[in-house]
Amino acid sequence: MTTIMRPDDVRKQNRRRILAAVRREGLASRTDIGRATGLSAATISAITSSLIAEGVLIPPARIDPLRAGRGRPKVSLGINPDAALVGTVEFQLNSVSAAVIDYAGTTVAEHTLKIATSVAGPEDIRKALLSALGEAMKHKTAGAGRLRRIAVGVQGVTDIDRTAMLWSPISRHRNLPIKVWLEDGFGVPARVSNDCDMIARALNWRDPGRYGATFAAVLLSHGVGMGLFLRGKLINGTRSSGTEFGHMTYIPGGASCRCGARGCIEAYAGDYAIGRRAKGEAAGGEAAGGGAEDVPPPDLTQNPDIQAIVDAALGGDLQARAAIEAAGAAIGTGLSSIYALVDPFPIVLVGSGSKAFGLMERPIRQALNGTIAGNAAHDISIDCFADERPLVREGCAISALLMHDDQIAEHRSFSEVAI
Repeated sequence: MTTIMRPDDVRKQNRRRILAAVRREGLASRTDIGRATGLSAATISAITSSLIAEGVLIPPARIDPLRAGRGRPKVSLGINPDAALVGTVEFQLNSVSAAVIDYAGTTVAEHTLKIATSVAGPEDIRKALLSALGEAMKHKTAGAGRLRRIAVGVQGVTDIDRTAMLWSPISRHRNLPIKVWLEDGFGVPARVSNDCDMIARALNWRDPGRYGATFAAVLLSHGVGMGLFLRGKLINGTRSSGTEFGHMTYIPGGASCRCGARGCIEAYAGDYAIGRRAKGEAAGGEAAGGGAEDVPPPDLTQNPDIQAIVDAALGGDLQARAAIEAAGAAIGTGLSSIYALVDPFPIVLVGSGSKAFGLMERPIRQALNGTIAGNAAHDISIDCFADERPLVREGCAISALLMHDDQIAEHRSFSEVAI
């Protein structure tokens, strides 16, 4: 069926493309915009003039020379940082971190508070989320724009509509209505996402050449998760968020996992699992690729120091080395199952567990060698980022900013955008 676009639809699409081009470049001349979008000079001139008049873009005369650099300060356009603010909130183990981001993508204020997530009730969590962002808002710069949108990254499973945290290893409570809490508290749209999805979103925005069409970000931390891009789109389930890579079965009836099941990938590759095995807390016989640990997962406050385990392994501790290699085998086997469904793609290991990659790589690639991905096992790129927190925040920020860009593209006047 042929779809005919109305002139107004074309205008909205072109506004969206121009905003995206300027946002990605930071500063962009009309020639740069034309190169990035393929739009005609006349179209670019008309739309950029409109966006300047609306206060969305900054004309050359208003750009800080230091921000513009030496190259082209008199011809570049930029996003107006004072046009709007977005808020980010990260709900993670024993902490809530919030930041206020200006419309150009710069953090202008932030605040972190501690909360004992394993014992906190829903009301405690609600108050912590509101307090963290509220405190950050108190420290925003004078003259900054109005708060327009909030993006939340949680260490847990969210619903597909991104309204609630359905389950998390850091809390005993389920179905927390975080979207409603924040919208009632701040009067702006809010969206709740899985932290692994936000990590993948951040990497995709940072370097679309490397992390563009298809790749996966695998979080190795207190738990194990995955944010998956396929053909340029973030993949979610039909009812919930995040690809639950960590809870794919690795060894049926195997090691005890925090989710309550047995034999999950996380039960071998999570921080607690590596620490448990490194201390020799294995019971029962050996199964292919790992031990059948019957020891219950430790309390979240007892997560081990992965770097210390790596150092011990490199120093000759065979149990520590076996723990790390078992984690690698579990990860590689899980990836091979996904590669059986789609072609092999690049992997990014994120979080404290990635510190062990030097000892994990061989068993990861060995696990891949015996599968359909075998011929490509040594060609699959694997990058590492040891700290997931900046990526979660960055993913939340760019998600909120791009959604507000879309809203602006739908309106002729900036003042028409819903608050």
